[in-house]
Amino acid sequence: MKWVPPDAVSAKALAAYRNRRARWIADPVAAESDALSIALHPPSEVRVADDPDAAVAWVREWHRYSGPGRVDWESRRWRDFGTQQVPVRLVLSSASEIAAAAGRASEWALLGMRQRRLVTGLGPGTPTLAAAVASTHTRWMDLEEQDFATLVAVVRWLADHPASGMFIRQLPVPGVDTKWVSRHRGLVETLLDGVRGDRDLGVRSLPRMCEVAVCDRSLLPAAPRIFATPLAELAALPLHPAITLVLENKEGLHALPDLASTVALHGAGYSVHELADVPWLAASDVVYWGDLDTHGFAILDRFRRHLPNVRSLLMDPVTVENWRHLGVPEPTPNSNVPEHLTESERAAFDLVRAENLRIEQERLPWPYVLDRLPGDGSQFSV
Repeated sequence: MKWVPPDAVSAKALAAYRNRRARWIADPVAAESDALSIALHPPSEVRVADDPDAAVAWVREWHRYSGPGRVDWESRRWRDFGTQQVPVRLVLSSASEIAAAAGRASEWALLGMRQRRLVTGLGPGTPTLAAAVASTHTRWMDLEEQDFATLVAVVRWLADHPASGMFIRQLPVPGVDTKWVSRHRGLVETLLDGVRGDRDLGVRSLPRMCEVAVCDRSLLPAAPRIFATPLAELAALPLHPAITLVLENKEGLHALPDLASTVALHGAGYSVHELADVPWLAASDVVYWGDLDTHGFAILDRFRRHLPNVRSLLMDPVTVENWRHLGVPEPTPNSNVPEHLTESERAAFDLVRAENLRIEQERLPWPYVLDRLPGDGSQFSV
């Protein structure tokens, strides 16, 4: 093995630094007694004989080494070269020395300072707080100073108010809004778990609003034709439609004409299954119309797992074949294979998946759609 020069120390120290950093953060006291021994693999007499100038230069480099750690030297007694002192190992005897050798001294200093601020600011916490701080270090060490200070303040406030019932924007912590929490929610929850033993923020979330189109005004005469309502209030509406049409996209909902005994809802993508708990919807003939792509069929599959009698509209191979020229490549196809599709839906799914195709429902010519809106049921995939 080639003898190790001083300029190779950094890479070896960096590998150790990255592997041990989380453990050091969890136990800073033990970190300062940790050590790394880097073998320098001094040359044998045969190697010295092959290139004595290189061997001498290598030894001189280590004599001049002024970096962190301690260089250990040993005597070598060689027949042709006599007794020589050669460097055999570099010993880095603390996390600080390893970090310095790795070129990460400033980063380690920042980590140590922030670790202390977290433990002091969030403590005493549970026995798992140190582990929570360590496991999240790659996220909090990259925060700007203002965001880091906000993080400490938010977790401390949530720990002190476990069931505030406030909305995020109401928290009396400067700089906190819904976007801040959404960006850092996983980090906040993990640290809160370390402080309090659970991840519940104790705050209220804005309800998911469902857009509704009352396509037969006689079903709800006093309401606007199109309105939005929280899901819980949607379930309480005095509606008894014969048909509930659920659309993947909002544009189609707003374009719908008057339809006898029909209410239309925006399904909100993969949240569509939440509609299955609406009693009047479950009691009606439920029709789902989604995009012709892998995600559209995955959403239909999820909906049908909760409402087995859901039928589909315009999600058939004939529609795919007729209007494939209006499609575009699907940027991120869903890799799962739906299990709850009819034979016709399966054929359409296989087409769009094989061709990496997306035909958004709004792209279908509107006269074609109007001719196939819920009526006698013959237009549905079965």
